[in-house]
Amino acid sequence: NELGIRLHVDGARIFNAAVSQNIPVGELCRGADSVSICLSKGLGAPLGTVLVGETDFIRLAKRARKRCGGGMRQAGVVASMGLYAVQNN
Repeated sequence: NELGIRLHVDGARIFNAAVSQNIPVGELCRGADSVSICLSKGLGAPLGTVLVGETDFIRLAKRARKRCGGGMRQAGVVASMGLYAVQNN
């Protein structure tokens, strides 16, 4: 933080790491400015990623995604699969 360097955790398999180390996910991510969590790796959802961070960071990430052509239709269906995976695995 003294140098203004932000820390991002690529949490593709963060749930696997938490289980194998018997450490809560929140503890593994403590101190990070942002975390991406893959819902298909380790949780069994067919697809999806959750990006967590401060409001300004998320706003910029959404703009960057749109600029790169990213967009999703029927996001609610994907979100429901991800929610089921988080709650049941």
